[in-house]
Amino acid sequence: MIAKIIPIKSVRKSSFSVLIQYLTDPQDKSERVSQINVSNCYTDDLTAGLLEIQNTQEMNKRAKSDKTCHLVLSFPEGERLSLSDLNAIEERFCEALGFNGHQRISVVHDDTNNLHMHIAINKIHPRSLTIHNPYYDYKKVAKLCEQIEQEYGLTTVNHETVSDKAARVAQEIEIRTGVESLLGWLKRECLDELKQSDNWQDLNRVLKTHGLEIKERGNGFVLVANNGVAVKASLVDRSLSKGNLIQRLGAFIPGVHLAQSSRSDTKQYQPRPLQSQMDTSRLYARYQQEQANSARQRSSQWAILRQNRDQLIDRTKREAKLKRNIIKSIKAGRLAKKTLYATAHQQFKITIAVIKSDYQKDYQSSKTRHSRMGWLDWLAKEAKNGNAEALAVLRSRRVGQFKGNQVSAKKSHDGFSTDGHFKDSLVESISKIGTVTYKAGSTTIRDDGKRLIVLPDTSREALKDILQVAMKKYGSHLAINGTEQFRLQIAQVAAQNQMRITFDDKRLEQYRQQLMKQYKVSRAQSVGGIRSIPSTPRRSL
Repeated sequence: MIAKIIPIKSVRKSSFSVLIQYLTDPQDKSERVSQINVSNCYTDDLTAGLLEIQNTQEMNKRAKSDKTCHLVLSFPEGERLSLSDLNAIEERFCEALGFNGHQRISVVHDDTNNLHMHIAINKIHPRSLTIHNPYYDYKKVAKLCEQIEQEYGLTTVNHETVSDKAARVAQEIEIRTGVESLLGWLKRECLDELKQSDNWQDLNRVLKTHGLEIKERGNGFVLVANNGVAVKASLVDRSLSKGNLIQRLGAFIPGVHLAQSSRSDTKQYQPRPLQSQMDTSRLYARYQQEQANSARQRSSQWAILRQNRDQLIDRTKREAKLKRNIIKSIKAGRLAKKTLYATAHQQFKITIAVIKSDYQKDYQSSKTRHSRMGWLDWLAKEAKNGNAEALAVLRSRRVGQFKGNQVSAKKSHDGFSTDGHFKDSLVESISKIGTVTYKAGSTTIRDDGKRLIVLPDTSREALKDILQVAMKKYGSHLAINGTEQFRLQIAQVAAQNQMRITFDDKRLEQYRQQLMKQYKVSRAQSVGGIRSIPSTPRRSL
């Protein structure tokens, strides 16, 4: 499992209510939110608990740091624990981080192949009203993750026991975007050469060979690529910090400006997809073109909106001035004119407020329509629109074997199926590794191209729908993998509904045939006037 505290750096994002609103939003998905749990509040109600937490945070006026801790617990693909186990693990993490008695709201998300829990913790203690910021949290979290993996038999993950911020940032950026970052590229391409440089001339030569330039910015150095993308030198490696470089190489000597360098021997950083199994050049070029067009349309629309707003404001000002001149010219008493001036001014303020409000609404609408879309998000959108190549690229990102409950064909092929079995109008979502979630009747189906993924505690009626979809997709001979309880339940559902399918596992198929005979005998006895309910044999497979 992976446990990570999400840093919140901006005040706008520090709103506890905004975080909870995002976590509890179903996002038009039928299975996104599995559980919402409110802890250490006077009520279990979400709305009342949220108000209580916000009031507690408002009572501390001294704390300048963020008052919310956002902890995420993520489990390996296919490994799912019960809600009671998740609640126990949540309690242990909060205790390890020193948040005993602190108010929190946890939300379990089940909309991806990786079950994960978000825990929003109020750092302000409800009684002492002091803030708690855990120190060396990555060490405590890593140690507890190892213990929980052993206790619950989860897949062992290499947890961080040393705070390597550069590696963590580069990995998170590339996993989230699917595009090679400058930080990751630098660490892979030229970090060793930079660390071996004995003087500024050698270091500038290495940078020039890789299309880079080192510049002073603020109190440190930045490495700038030819396309203008920059990264802090100390973030790449601590040996490249300004203090360490000056101590090792002497006074700073800037290199030659490389803005328009086009030498054939120069390695230049260009953001490109981290795909090795498929050629994504054509798709990525189309993605970049669409993003550039969207940016131009966005800028053009914003300019038009600003122009319309300014014109309306100018017209309103002219009308207000005309009204004042008319009031000035009429023959009336001082008090009457004062009243007319106040009424005109109030109308002017209301009109200006309406103009600005309409502008903000149109601006936000345009921003939403033409917002910049990440590479993986764009692929998911294209896949949802029926682009089989985009879906194949997403599915090629999957690594490792799926260990959860699954229904698949007898023989698994090496590639991923991109057939159009599911209808686009019924697709709820497509994950960044190509798992398609769609509706079949009242049942939600998860299809990753090789198998249909079945969640724990799935009802018998839903299992029937899943088997019917599997028959249409794979044929009548199926492979059933997962826990023994799941395999037995699948055989029982198939026999009970007289489904014309067979299983590749011989013992499971024998069990299904035995159940079929019992159900036939039961129906025959029922027709003959003797009602009997067949006993379902429970035996290990």
